[in-house]
Amino acid sequence: MTICLAYAPTAPGRAALAYCAAEAAARGSEVLVVNVTRDRSDGAPLPLSPDEAQELAAGLGDLTWRLYDGPHGLSGADEVLTAVEEENAELVVIGVTGRSHVQKRIVSSTTRQVLLDAPCDVLAVRADHPLPRSA
Repeated sequence: MTICLAYAPTAPGRAALAYCAAEAAARGSEVLVVNVTRDRSDGAPLPLSPDEAQELAAGLGDLTWRLYDGPHGLSGADEVLTAVEEENAELVVIGVTGRSHVQKRIVSSTTRQVLLDAPCDVLAVRADHPLPRSA
């Protein structure tokens, strides 16, 4: 089975990485990483830097994983949803921001679209939430 990690090198993305690694280890699943990092000015996909890629690899450790190389030019959410459908993923893990008064009512468009449109379970992880014991 496959777990899809919607990853960005941010605090929520790192929290999602930790939870995804713990879930994949517990389930014996492969991890499919979708880089959802986008340029704020035009929404174009941004590649991970060598340091960010190394951090990702270290976070997944000995797990079987691969970076999704799907259609380019999609929004982060559309790329995650396409990957989930193509790979028949059983779970999506995505990071979300904290819980300020405003943030309780506003969720990023990527998170909202994945939560509403994913054909499988979605684990939304807050960056300020304690990490799983195995992380």
